Amino acid sequence: MRAAVANYGSLSSNDESIPDEHRLYAEKILKMDPLEDVQANVSGPGGARPMKLKASGLPSDLSAEVYRRLERMPTMPHEEREKHESNIVAEVLKERRGALRSITGVRPDSLPFHTEQANIAMQVRGLYEKRNSLQRDIDRVKDVRKSEDPETGEVVAEPIYWLSDTKRANFADQVVDIERQVRLLVNEDGTYGIEGLKRVRKALAESAAQLHRLDLQRAEEAEAKKRSAEINRDARINRRAEAYARMSRDEIK
Repeated sequence: MRAAVANYGSLSSNDESIPDEHRLYAEKILKMDPLEDVQANVSGPGGARPMKLKASGLPSDLSAEVYRRLERMPTMPHEEREKHESNIVAEVLKERRGALRSITGVRPDSLPFHTEQANIAMQVRGLYEKRNSLQRDIDRVKDVRKSEDPETGEVVAEPIYWLSDTKRANFADQVVDIERQVRLLVNEDGTYGIEGLKRVRKALAESAAQLHRLDLQRAEEAEAKKRSAEINRDARINRRAEAYARMSRDEIK
């Protein structure tokens, strides 16, 4: 299973929770690339001001990859190495954008649909981290003792675990429950589980409604500007007409 959801499962713009007038917007949202078309919650390279990217600021798995690539490069002056490190960090970030979204999330002004996608990915990642921590404790061995197999008489190494049998059983139950929670959010093939699909469906309907609202506001704003121009034009004409009328009255007198 992956923390970054790979596709939209059975999501559709024809979902019954989406009104007819919103479906074109829902279809547009579903066609958006979640990485290319949606901004992350952190700024990467290429902004207004160049910045030096450091491996030390990355999660351990990503920083390790940066250091591995740096080690393959020839010896060079410190400043030159810093420049290469920044470039390699940018490369690794680009390659791992999907996984990084499960850490950084998306911008606060993103559509509810993309925000929910990121929230689910972050939640799954957190569950995996908790599960892995529990499993490490379950498997942790503090010593090994030799014992004789009663059936074969063979001497075997028997691990003495760090945790008691009761504690290990409790942790194992927690691992099972965490895996159940993950399956509710995402399936093994990367599609959404029951709970995950329910959440993104709701967020898709909210996002489509939001885009529809924005289009109405833009249309109203454009109409208001058009009418304001007409009102100003009428006001100018009225002022000139009044001026002509005054001139005419003066001529009559």
